[in-house]
Amino acid sequence: MQSEAEYFNEPFLKKNRVFYRQYQNNIIKKCKGRNSLVVLPTGLGKTIIGILLIGKALEKYSKSKVIILAPTRPLVSQHKASCEDFLNIDSNLITSFTGKISPEKRIVLFNNSKIIVSTPQVIKNDVERGRYDLKQVSLIIFDEAHRTRGNYAYCFISNEYLNTCKDPLVLGLTASPGKSYFHIQQLCDNLFIENVIFKTYEDKDVKQYIYDIDTYLEFVDLPIKVLELSAIWYNLFEKFLRFFIEKKLIPPNKGYYSKLDFLGVSRDLTLSLRYINGNLPELSEEEYQEALYFQSPRIIDLVKENSLNVELIYSYSSSCISLLHGKDLLESQNISLFETFLEKIEYKSGHDILSAKRIINSDHYKFIKNIFEQDNRDNYLHPKIEKLFSIITEEIEDFHNNKIIVFTQYREMAEFLKGKLMERFGTRLNVEKFIGQSTKINDIGFSQYQQGEIIKQFKAGAIDILVATSVAEEGLDIPNVDAIIFYEPVPSEIRLIQRRGRTGRHAPGRCYLLIAKGTIDVPFYKAAERKEMAMNSVLSDSKQLDLCDVVNRGQICFKAVSNKISELDLIKNYKERRKREKELLANRSIEEIISELDSFVQSNEFKKLKDSGVTFYSDVIGLDKLKLKSSILKIKGNQEGKKKNKKMTERKIYLNHNVKTLIRIAKTYSVDGKMSLSDFKEFAEEEDIIEKKFYAHLNQACYLGYLKRTSDTIEFIMDYD
Repeated sequence: MQSEAEYFNEPFLKKNRVFYRQYQNNIIKKCKGRNSLVVLPTGLGKTIIGILLIGKALEKYSKSKVIILAPTRPLVSQHKASCEDFLNIDSNLITSFTGKISPEKRIVLFNNSKIIVSTPQVIKNDVERGRYDLKQVSLIIFDEAHRTRGNYAYCFISNEYLNTCKDPLVLGLTASPGKSYFHIQQLCDNLFIENVIFKTYEDKDVKQYIYDIDTYLEFVDLPIKVLELSAIWYNLFEKFLRFFIEKKLIPPNKGYYSKLDFLGVSRDLTLSLRYINGNLPELSEEEYQEALYFQSPRIIDLVKENSLNVELIYSYSSSCISLLHGKDLLESQNISLFETFLEKIEYKSGHDILSAKRIINSDHYKFIKNIFEQDNRDNYLHPKIEKLFSIITEEIEDFHNNKIIVFTQYREMAEFLKGKLMERFGTRLNVEKFIGQSTKINDIGFSQYQQGEIIKQFKAGAIDILVATSVAEEGLDIPNVDAIIFYEPVPSEIRLIQRRGRTGRHAPGRCYLLIAKGTIDVPFYKAAERKEMAMNSVLSDSKQLDLCDVVNRGQICFKAVSNKISELDLIKNYKERRKREKELLANRSIEEIISELDSFVQSNEFKKLKDSGVTFYSDVIGLDKLKLKSSILKIKGNQEGKKKNKKMTERKIYLNHNVKTLIRIAKTYSVDGKMSLSDFKEFAEEEDIIEKKFYAHLNQACYLGYLKRTSDTIEFIMDYD
C-alpha cells in the first residue's frame, strides 16, 4: 500500500531498491547506538530493518565487519541473498559460513569479508578457538532472537561480543520474544538489550503499509461414532488414572487431566532422584522446590512414605500419556492417524514394553479393534475435512484466490489432506505437501533442494495449495498468500504469529482456525491467544523490563594489516594452530571455573556454610586466583599426560567431521546431558546430516562412547576434544 514511490537512498544501499516506510525509518533512528530488540509481526520487513542498520553501522565504521546470525541454513542463504540484492557492496565481500567450510577457509573468508552470514554454532566454535575475534565487528544481528536461551550459541556470542568490542551494537529480530515477562526479560538479559521496539499492525506509522487480516474461528461438531469411540478410550484412561488417585499421586477432584499432569509426575520423580543423589549441584533447595510440578505434597515424599514402586509409576504415567494422546488424535485429527497410533502401540507391546502391553491387553482396546474390523472408515471421517473443502471453495469462488496454505501438525495428516484435496478438486487445483528434512521409517522427508523447488513452483503459480507442517512457519522464503488455514490450533503464540503473518502483506488476508468442539483444540487456541496477549502487554509497556544500562562504548580501533594470512599458510601451520586452539579452550574452561568459584563465594549458600563452621580448603592454604589457575593447569597437564600415554598403546581414532558435529550438537543443546531424539534430528538437519548419513554417523558416535541412544533420547557422554 505504498503511497508514493520513495526509497531509502543511502551510501551503502543500492539506489532505488529499498522502499521507504515511515515505521522502518522510526525504528532505525531508535536503534542507532543502542542494543535493540525489534519485535515485528511477520510481514513487516524485519530483514529490511537489518539491512538499513547494516548501512548505518558501515557509515560509522567503514573498515568494520558485520555479522548476521540465523538459526538455519535456509535462513542464512536468504540473508546473504538480501544483502547482495540491497547493499551497495561488492558481493565478494559478502560471505556465508556453514560447518561444511573448513576452519582454515573460514579464517581467510572472515578476514577478507565485510559481511558474514552464519549459523551461530560455527561462529561460536571459531571464536572459542581463537580463529578470529569480534573486536572489529560494528554490528551483530541475531535473527529469530527468541532462541537466545540456555546453552544456545547466541548467548555465548553476545557475551563474547560485549566483552571484546569497544563499541558493540546488537540487533535482535523476532516476531515473538516469548510468552511471559520472564521469557522476555531473559532474552533481554542474554542480548544485553538497552532498547525494546515493538510494533503491531495497529500502530499509526504501520497501518498505511499493511492490509487487514480477518480471523475466523470455524467450529465443528464431532459425529456420534467418533464420540462413542472417544468415550470408550477415555474410560480406559480413567481405569489407569485410579492407580494415581489411590496412591494420592494426583488429586481425585481435579476435573480435567492433561498429558502435562503425568509428564509432571515423571519429571518430578526424575529431578528428585537426581537431586537426592547429588547430581544437580547447580540447584539450591529453593530452586529445586520451585522447579517441581507437584510442589505440595512432593511426589518423592509420597513415594518414600508409602514405599511405592518407582518403575510402576513411570510405566503407568507412560500409559496415561499414550491414552490422552490417542484421544487428541481421534478427536482433533482423523481416524486414520488414530489407527496409525494404535499400530505403534502394538509394535511397542510386541517388544515387551509394559506401558503398551497394559493398553493392548485391555477389553477396551479389543472392543475398538473389533469395531474397526467391521465398520466403514468413511463413517468416522472428521468433520474438519468437509469444513476445509467449504473454505477452499469459498476462497476460489468468492475471493478468486488460488494461493492457500493449510497448516497441520502431523506429516501423516499433510499426506492425507493432500490426497483428499486432490480427490475433491481434481485438476481444478494443484496441491502439494511441504514437510521437513528428517526421515523416519515409511516417512521420507524433503531435502533442502526439494523444499526450494516446491516454493519456486508455489511462487510461479504451478502449485495452488500447500499443505504444510511447522517447517513453513519460519526460515523459508514462502511468498505471501491471501488465506491461511489452521487444520488445528497451536498452543504457541510464536507459531500462531508466524503462521498468521504469511497472509495480509499485499491484499486483505484471511486466517481460518478449524476447532472441534469439546476437544483439545479449544484450550490450545485459548492458550495461544492468552500467551500472545501477555506478550503484547509486556512489550507495550517495556518500562517494566529491567533493560541493560551498563554498556560502555568507546571507539573501535582498526590496525593496518600488512601481510594478510593465506589458506596455504594456515595449512602449513596446522599442528601449531590446533595446539594453540586447545590451549585457548583450556584457558576458557579455567576462567569459567574461577568465575563459578567467585560467584559461589559471594552466594548465600557459601555464607551459610561458613557460619555453620565449615572449613574450606582455600582458607587453610590461602589459595588465590594465580595459585588456583596453576593448580588447575597442573591437573589438566597430568590428565593430558595420562591420555597421551594411553594413546601410545591404543590405535588412534580419527573422527569424521559429521560425527564431531553430532557430538557437538548433543553437548550444546542437551539439558542435564539429555535431549529428545526428534530435537537432535532437527539440529542435525540444519547441518545437512540427514537420512542414512544421520544414522551411520550417530551409530559411530554411540559405538565409540561419545553418545548414548535410547528409543527416543540422545545422551551426551563425553566430548571429542
